[in-house]
Amino acid sequence: MMKEQPNERATWPVIAALPPLSATCRRVLSYAATMGMEFDFSILHAATGMDEEELAEVLEEMVHKGVLKEFPGGDTYCFVRQTFMVEAYLGVSSSRLRIIHRKIAEAYEKLFPDPPPQVVPDMGRHFNLGGVHAKSVLYNRYAASLATRSYSPDVAVRCLQRVMEDLPSLPGDHRKDEADVLREIGDSYRTMGESPKAEESYGKSLDASPPEETTLRALVLLSRADVLRDMDKLEASKKYCTEAIPYLQKLGHKKGLAAAHIVLSGIAFKMGDLVHGRHESETALNLLDPELDAKDIARCYVDLANAYACIDETGYQAQSIYFYKKAVKTLEPLNAYRELTRAHMNMAVALGTGKPREALDHLEQARVYAEKIRDRRMIGWTYFNGVEYWLVLGDIDQAAQDNEEARRLLSDLNDNIAMEQIALNQGLLEQKRRAYREAEDGYMEALRLAEGLGYKNHMAEMHLRLAVLYAEWDRREDALSEFSRLEAIGADKLVSQNKPDYEALRKRLGFA
Repeated sequence: MMKEQPNERATWPVIAALPPLSATCRRVLSYAATMGMEFDFSILHAATGMDEEELAEVLEEMVHKGVLKEFPGGDTYCFVRQTFMVEAYLGVSSSRLRIIHRKIAEAYEKLFPDPPPQVVPDMGRHFNLGGVHAKSVLYNRYAASLATRSYSPDVAVRCLQRVMEDLPSLPGDHRKDEADVLREIGDSYRTMGESPKAEESYGKSLDASPPEETTLRALVLLSRADVLRDMDKLEASKKYCTEAIPYLQKLGHKKGLAAAHIVLSGIAFKMGDLVHGRHESETALNLLDPELDAKDIARCYVDLANAYACIDETGYQAQSIYFYKKAVKTLEPLNAYRELTRAHMNMAVALGTGKPREALDHLEQARVYAEKIRDRRMIGWTYFNGVEYWLVLGDIDQAAQDNEEARRLLSDLNDNIAMEQIALNQGLLEQKRRAYREAEDGYMEALRLAEGLGYKNHMAEMHLRLAVLYAEWDRREDALSEFSRLEAIGADKLVSQNKPDYEALRKRLGFA
């Protein structure tokens, strides 16, 4: 005989807490507990179908017995203890719970024929648990769209997962709907900074998508390519991006083609190929409509600014800051918080240690925007990017605090580039404290991660940091070895902010 699997209700603690109650009180409590810790009289009345005065008397009795609490006005009640709600809920069979959930959902629908946004998620949840599949899909998709617009991606994911539960129970072929919902789930996970989960959802969306749905498949391929770029899986990102382009060319989808070139620009930038990155950004700009595609145009401005920021020639930093500011000016009226986060954070990095206070101000603004969209990954990035600036300002304690906050936020997100930067920061902190052995450990860990990512520009910086450390530590032979490794990779791979340290090192080692 197969052993019965425990369900969620069976894992709740059962604590006999309720005083003796009549059958009518128990019935009312079962509806109330199904609604949650707090519930409205009007919904309870419509769901139970009881006489209004009789229901009021039953609730009054339970208030006197200390089970419920009535809020001023008499429209809202809540359980005095969570254990009361749990006991009342566990006392209802699964089959009866489905009926109660359905009746509660129907009560909402009766009272709110044009439901306000705050009740839509409850309607979706009760229709889902009540087994009313079509209405569950309807209200949960609506609730997910509302959650997305209000920057609540975690709520959107829960609503969309209910949709995925109910779609198979609807008649007909629902593969396109499943693929579309999985794409939305991927978008929500990406907003939360959960890139691996986003990539998994995009993969499932592609598997579910019918071959003839070329537009959907192309856009999901692009989303998957973009999130893989964020995860530093650049070859896979490029593969999906180039796979999407023929679809988009055949469809004449200019905005999609522009998005593909934006992804390719980001890939080239990460690989240190600035010329190619600029070309891809300019190609994207030429495909976009200035009136309809302002957000994407601003993304191109940021990519161009990133490329200019890395060119070690007079005038290019000013050009970089010009494009960052142009992006911010374009994005602010759109409330495009994700793109504004990126623009301010990258502007801070471009300003560098030469203007540490101004850079920190931009990081703080980026964090405000990242918190609006609840993007844990971007919040973490704003912390570790500021460490070097705090060190320049002489505030080692604040630098250490920010680096640890970044580690706390990012350590479980499989973000190796962030872990590399946090390790690098640890090396900088320890070197500032003259704890050379610990600084070496930090730089070596950062180098290991950079080699794993395959980024030559990052590897060049780590060899530079180690060479500077060894020179300061009076380990000249080790400094020369690291300098040779740097030269083998190419000093031209160093970003402009590292060039002063490189020139100082050459002079110290007798090469200048």
